[in-house]
Amino acid sequence: MIGVLGASGAVGRTVAALLADHEVRRGSRSSGADAYDPGALAAFCVGCRVVVNCAGPSHRLGDRVARAAFAAGADYVDAAGDDPLHDLLTRSGTAGRTAIVSAGMLPGLSGLLPRLLAGPGGVARLDVFTGGRDRLTPAAAEDVLLSGGYGEALAAWRGGVRVSRALSPAEEVELPYFPERVNLHPYLTTEAERVARRLGVGESRWYTVTSRERVLALAQGSAADLERAAALELAGRTPYYVMLFQGSDAQGGIRTLALRTTDTSALTAAVAAHAARTVLAGGPGPGTHYAADVLDPAAVLSAIAPVAQAGLSTTVAPLDPHAPPIEEGEL
Repeated sequence: MIGVLGASGAVGRTVAALLADHEVRRGSRSSGADAYDPGALAAFCVGCRVVVNCAGPSHRLGDRVARAAFAAGADYVDAAGDDPLHDLLTRSGTAGRTAIVSAGMLPGLSGLLPRLLAGPGGVARLDVFTGGRDRLTPAAAEDVLLSGGYGEALAAWRGGVRVSRALSPAEEVELPYFPERVNLHPYLTTEAERVARRLGVGESRWYTVTSRERVLALAQGSAADLERAAALELAGRTPYYVMLFQGSDAQGGIRTLALRTTDTSALTAAVAAHAARTVLAGGPGPGTHYAADVLDPAAVLSAIAPVAQAGLSTTVAPLDPHAPPIEEGEL
């Protein structure tokens, strides 16, 4: 039995469908499985082998779903739940069970895919660009607004440490794989720092790609405004989301990985469902794990292939959003 909490939402509904070859218990407030009701939550978890949490907002749920899963003797997968949840579970333990957190798109894929760029010469420099025009659920919008504790704006990674105010935003930038000019906002997440440490990256820049409308909504500090801005910017347009990674080694070799999707909820669900299957198969063992650290990148690419296109190239020129544009006729 796999329990999927938040099964009436965009992510949870898809996770349940992807795991339909197993016995799936679907839980939501409408079905009586309220994540904020200890009794209802405990009853939902009883009899489950794995509980996959797709409910939110993550910052409000904390570790309550994980605790209920462990108490019922189940392992746990969370499609979100980055550092705060990992820290809570690491401090208090998992009662001998397995927990995989950040098993979604971002965080999750954003920390896992850079591992594919590490050739024989390692990764001396890593540049990452993630974003586009995508829909936001109310829970996702609330988590985005409260992401300030997950990193630092304008910061970069250099020489093994975070350097504050090292970068600046850029507007109307042309990047490969993005279908339009984009606006870039430097944001070094704690996941980005974990990636840099794991791969031994000397310098790393991470940018969020977004519209001016979303920037204004973020400044106003309202989840409703942010959700509305995301809907307005999609009016008459096809949704898209791009995750673009470029790694350079010490010998000057460049490897670029691009992933594109039109449905971020389906992409998040594909990662979470794959994480649940990984737990059922016996890995990675007891304890609390970040998905980016324990999932196999090649296997994840295979799992997400129905909802995302991904490709690796060695011919893309170095990406520098702050380089001055080349004027016509200039050599």
